[in-house]
Amino acid sequence: MSKQELVHCNCPYCKSDNTKTWATEKGFVTVRCIVCDFLYLCPRPSVEKRDEATELGVHGSADDMDIAERFVPAKISAYKKILAEEFSDVWSKETPITWLDIGAGYGEFMEAVASLTPQGSKVIGLEPMKLKAEAATQRGLDILQSFIGTDTPKANYISLINVFSHVYDFDSLLRDIHLTLLPAGELFIETGDISDLKSRDDFPGELGSPDHVAFAGREHITGFLERNGFEIVKIRRDQIDGYLFTAKNIVKKILGRNVKMMWPNSSPYRTLFIRARKTN
Repeated sequence: MSKQELVHCNCPYCKSDNTKTWATEKGFVTVRCIVCDFLYLCPRPSVEKRDEATELGVHGSADDMDIAERFVPAKISAYKKILAEEFSDVWSKETPITWLDIGAGYGEFMEAVASLTPQGSKVIGLEPMKLKAEAATQRGLDILQSFIGTDTPKANYISLINVFSHVYDFDSLLRDIHLTLLPAGELFIETGDISDLKSRDDFPGELGSPDHVAFAGREHITGFLERNGFEIVKIRRDQIDGYLFTAKNIVKKILGRNVKMMWPNSSPYRTLFIRARKTN
C-alpha cells in the first residue's frame, strides 16, 4: 500500500477534523469524530482509487483485496420477508410502481422487490461494478452499470442496501436521490449502527477497510436524511449475531480474519432498516 494512494479527510457528517483512533484493520485507521461521534476511515483511498476498485471489484489500496463477493440466493427470501413486513401498505394498494435499487450488486434485493410489486411495476438496478452488473443482467434483471445521474430513471421508491459505508459524500448522494424520486417518493436504507457502539469490541464483524469508509449511528442517518429533504417513516433494528453468525465467525477467526469472538446474541450492534419519505 502506497501512502500516495491515501488522502486525509474531515468528518463526513459534521466536517470537523478533531478525531481519535477507534480501530485499526489491515493497516487502515478508523477514527471517531470527537464533535459528533461519527466513525470514518482516515486517511482513506483517493476518489480515483475508490472508483477503480468499484468498477473492477479489486481494491488495489489493500493488497488486491477482492470486493466482488458472490451471488447469495438466500438473500432473496430474507429480503422478501423484510419487505413484506415493512412495505405491506404499498403492496396492498396493487398500484404499479417504479423501484430503483442503487448499488444493486448481484440483484438479490431487486428479485425480492420484484416478487412483491403489483403487476405492471418496474424494478431497475444501478451497479457500477462490471462483474456484478453483467451477472445480474444475465439472470434477466434490468440493471445498468452506472452511478446515479441526471439520466437515471425517476422512481417512486429508491433503495440503498448496504451502500452507506462505501460512500464518501452521503449528503451529495442524498441530493441526487431527492431529485430522482417522484413527488412523495420514498427511500429505503439498510446499514449498521456502528457509530453507536462504545468500543470496537462491541462489533462482532469485520469493518471491511478500506472498502468501507463510513460508519453511522441511528442519529447520524436521521440527521443526514432530515437535512436533505426527507422525513423518517419508520426505523427497524435487527440483531445479527445469532448462533449461525457466531459459527461463521469461528471459521473466519480460524482463517485469520479480523472478527471479534462473542457469545451469540450478546452484541449491542444492530442492522438498521430506515424508510424515509421525500418532503419537498
